[in-house]
Amino acid sequence: MNWQHSVYAYPMVFAAVVAAILSGYALQSVRRRGRNPTVVSFAVLTAAVAFWTATTAVKLFLVAPGAKLLAYKLLHVGAMTAAPAFFVFALAYTDRRELLDRQVVAALYVVPAVFLVVLFTNPLELGYTGWELSAVDGGVTLSVTDGPVSVFGLVYAFVLLFLGLGVIGQYALELDRPYRTQATLLLVGMVVPSVVAALELTDSPPLAGGVNLIPASLAVPAVTFGIAVYRYKLLDILPLAYAAAGAHSTDGLVVLDADEVVVHVNDHVRPLLGADDPLLGRPASEALPNYDDLAGDPPTCDALVEGERYVELTRIPLDRAGDPLGWVVSVRDVTPRKRYELALESRNDELEVLNRIVRHDIRNDMQLVTAYIDIVLDHEPLSDEARSQLETALRRALNTVDLTDVLGQLMRATNDDERRRALDVGDALREAVDDVREGYPNAAFTVDSLPPATVFANDLLDSVFANVLKNAVVHSDRDRPSIAVSGAADDECVTVRIADDGPGIADDRKSVVFGKGAKGLGSPGTGTGLYLVDTIVSNFGGAVHIEDNEPRGSVFVIELPLATVEAAD
Repeated sequence: MNWQHSVYAYPMVFAAVVAAILSGYALQSVRRRGRNPTVVSFAVLTAAVAFWTATTAVKLFLVAPGAKLLAYKLLHVGAMTAAPAFFVFALAYTDRRELLDRQVVAALYVVPAVFLVVLFTNPLELGYTGWELSAVDGGVTLSVTDGPVSVFGLVYAFVLLFLGLGVIGQYALELDRPYRTQATLLLVGMVVPSVVAALELTDSPPLAGGVNLIPASLAVPAVTFGIAVYRYKLLDILPLAYAAAGAHSTDGLVVLDADEVVVHVNDHVRPLLGADDPLLGRPASEALPNYDDLAGDPPTCDALVEGERYVELTRIPLDRAGDPLGWVVSVRDVTPRKRYELALESRNDELEVLNRIVRHDIRNDMQLVTAYIDIVLDHEPLSDEARSQLETALRRALNTVDLTDVLGQLMRATNDDERRRALDVGDALREAVDDVREGYPNAAFTVDSLPPATVFANDLLDSVFANVLKNAVVHSDRDRPSIAVSGAADDECVTVRIADDGPGIADDRKSVVFGKGAKGLGSPGTGTGLYLVDTIVSNFGGAVHIEDNEPRGSVFVIELPLATVEAAD
């Protein structure tokens, strides 16, 4: 097979190589990140351009007439595939994916398929009416006279080309960097071969006659598309329509690339942040207040801006198949909520101080009162009525002391700053039994073997068990109450069961008794002990409920997550 040299082929070879590289890059992206209409259509488009320009270059290098005619037919496989591929890419890039179902895409390729069949078979000279060889710049070129089907196919390709350019151009006017830069590169790249094609097909100077330079002009979009892909991350960052939709959000939206550099902001960001300097192109740590706090879990934080105004920042990762592409940071004005939180924190601090003062003063005064009452009861002759009244006063004073203890425990139970650590449930339970047994010598406590079980808790764990044990003794109707303590553990939680032989609790009161101030008829307690139990257990991530004991009494069932399970969560 004879070959000839042609300087016109070299731009085509360059375009073919670049387009093939871009197509390979897009296919690799599909393999790593999964199918995406934008990436897939881009891969098809660049593969079609690579085939089109490569076969056109081969046609120029060939000398034999038959080989040139075959190359002429083959180059149209790439040319007619590129036009619908570019239109599909434009729709996907601008997020008009409602138009991209299989039926629509397949319909776009009907005309190219018919064109190619007619071109290769040429029935009734519908594909081409004739061809001839001619000498141009010392080389042999092939000139083909188009048939009616070929003319219709070319018009169809031009219509799709200009529709795609219009779709991208519309969005290019609405967007910020890098989206506008991406769109501009796409438009510039495609406008050049469009102008060359118009001049070629109309035989307009300076391109009238000679070699068809449309494939050579594809070197321009090959370069601009390459810049858009590698410099402005055409296949990596968000589609254009997402940015356009972000402009209509009431929240501020900041798009970061994989290097955590700001590549897009909507119109609400700068007013929310009170930023005067441009944000695009700046590192996120410089553009966004408290950005480093977003590295935690959850990835959200509050930031003070413009004096007394607060915004909430939330960072959302963008990735495909685990491959990070960047982040979106939402910015929302949370000034009312933040002011309420700060006021609540201040009120809690005040209550904590008041709690310490009240507990300290009341406890000291009541201890003094109970001590004097004990002295009077032990050393002074008293009438039965006076003794009864003093004993009642003593009980009330002791109840007040207990109330100050419960108040302190409630404050600690609702304090998120109360430090937790790994505690053995069995040790805490045995210690609570020993303390209650000492205070209630008339009660009989039985403790079964307890499994080793560690939970994340604090010293209030003892209060949980002590309050349940005391409740079982105080509410018993027996002279010598019996309380049985047992425990079991599985892979996720430890369950403690405290069973008594008292009067039991009616079904309609089993959940009520854990409410604030709930207490039974004639109960000498404050009504806060079981509420305290439920509050503490809930804060530890557990639950408590009541079951019936057999033959009589109640069973308090306390479930707590094991430390390993909680840590894994």
